[in-house]
Amino acid sequence: MKFKFLFNLAALGCLGLILTGCESAIELNPFAKKKPLPACPKVQLLKDTDTITAYRAGPGRDITDIRFEAELKGFTGECEYIGKKGVYSKVNVTIKVDFDISRGPAEKSRSTNVSYFVAMPEFYPKPQGHQVFTTRVTFPENRNSMWIIDEAVEVSIPITKSRPGPNSKIYIGFQLTPEQIKFNREKQRVPGIR
Repeated sequence: MKFKFLFNLAALGCLGLILTGCESAIELNPFAKKKPLPACPKVQLLKDTDTITAYRAGPGRDITDIRFEAELKGFTGECEYIGKKGVYSKVNVTIKVDFDISRGPAEKSRSTNVSYFVAMPEFYPKPQGHQVFTTRVTFPENRNSMWIIDEAVEVSIPITKSRPGPNSKIYIGFQLTPEQIKFNREKQRVPGIR
């Protein structure tokens, strides 16, 4: 009986040594305090770029010249810190953008492309500082307005001592021409229009 107890105890000890060889004791102990993951980087819609009014080519800027109008409504997302034991090399941020879109009288097709950007000013002018994504919107025959949730897009932020992930800022907006940005800013100044 005593021999069986000692054999079981030795087997349990060997199993413990094998497991701790693969993982640290803190990672195996469910009661140990683990270092919490850092917060996700801040993501927000960029003012003056959250709406778009696209006109057909030419000088006309009447309501009959509108191809489509769209408004960013929000986004969902998550982040994943890449690294081990609290030392991270990068954070991957996955974002799904959603927007309302209405087809205007000047749009003869039932489909149009809508482009938006995901920007990280701290990396500009590098390509990862301003990434543009385009989604194809097709209106069904009986509808001229839709709510779109685009496919997930991912951006990666390298982490250094001077750039921890939570301090990074990410902005989302429609890819606008200077004329469209000016239009949005003037529209905000007029009471009752937005």
